[in-house]
Amino acid sequence: MLLCAIMNIMERPQATPVLDQIRVLGQYEKFPTDTAHLAGELSAPQNLARLATDFDNGVTPLRDVGGMFTAQRTAILEAYQAGAISSIATTHPEILSIPVQNLHERVVSGNQDQPVGHNFFVNATGFLDARLPWARQFDELLRARTGASLYDVAQSDDKAGKDRLLAAITENPDTELMTTLAVYLAGRSLEGEKYLKQHYGETLERAKGQVYATTQRIAATTGLRIDMLERAAGQLQRATFGSFDHLQGLVTSDNSGAAGDYRIGSLRVEIQFDGSVRSARLREGADAHHVVAHELHHAGSAQTQENYRCGLQINGQGLEANEGMTEYLAQLSVGSPGIERLTDGGLRIRQDVPYRAPVFAMLALHEQFKAGKSNHFAVLFNAYHGDVRSQARLEQALDAFYQHDVTISSQLSR
Repeated sequence: MLLCAIMNIMERPQATPVLDQIRVLGQYEKFPTDTAHLAGELSAPQNLARLATDFDNGVTPLRDVGGMFTAQRTAILEAYQAGAISSIATTHPEILSIPVQNLHERVVSGNQDQPVGHNFFVNATGFLDARLPWARQFDELLRARTGASLYDVAQSDDKAGKDRLLAAITENPDTELMTTLAVYLAGRSLEGEKYLKQHYGETLERAKGQVYATTQRIAATTGLRIDMLERAAGQLQRATFGSFDHLQGLVTSDNSGAAGDYRIGSLRVEIQFDGSVRSARLREGADAHHVVAHELHHAGSAQTQENYRCGLQINGQGLEANEGMTEYLAQLSVGSPGIERLTDGGLRIRQDVPYRAPVFAMLALHEQFKAGKSNHFAVLFNAYHGDVRSQARLEQALDAFYQHDVTISSQLSR
């Protein structure tokens, strides 16, 4: 009965009255979405080409605890390797001081999701074990200033004391300490990115081709503007890994509630560990491939930093629609393992698929579009990639999606 009810939803286009007086709360949304307002925001003129330019100029974020941009990290590490870091400290001290200040703000903000000081020093011993020069430099300075090594601090049972020590050395450091800490933060940021590349680099490159092929194939049916398709291709080509920095936010799925991560306006994707901080495991095979494909579709979507736009999400509105489209496209890109065809010819979404109800809603709209029954999927797909031709039609398409989503969520919860 449940599947029959959902299949009826898929086959029958629903009336799409304007919902400008109704705010719809999707299953995965913290705040209700006003579809009329969302359509207006997505329809407004936006500089979608800026992201690629910013990435090429090194001014996109890395997602590390120092809050660095790519060019900033590069400048610090290149100057360090050339023995010229003191010149940056003299001419542009803010390049070094801002990451240290960001770390200070992180530790004084409290534990939140983790004991920051403890994790910082334990993590540092790993880099010291690897004999990385910037970790040794930090250890030597810490010994000289406090009489304790990184190992001594890490092995202490006083977690509150570790927070106090980290807060003290980052609050108002002199030039030598500021420089040492900034180089250390830049080094650990790059190591996190290299770690993901080492384990998932081939997966990333393979998934890029599949994600673009899916985008191109559907675009040929929806009439997506060629400039928007080319922009998506350029963003996918540039997409790389983030810093995988657990101090910025835990990178274990049982703790974070996510399998991967994409920071809007960064073109940097991340695959999180499976398990918890006490039992972290690398994601493998098809699981890792699926996570990368999902995050790459985010990376290829229309984005702006000014209003936190990513695909169909903007200014905190439209999360459900955006994740539904993203995961649906990711499923198509990796061979649709979560979309099952029934013996009667119907389709269903497997129970373990992320964002199951909104994915089901997007599948329903796509099936209606392919059958010539409605154009809502084409409008949403094109808008996801930056091509909005009618605010009214986009609002109608969003209404249709949320009506399907709410109905399917209700059916699946029975």
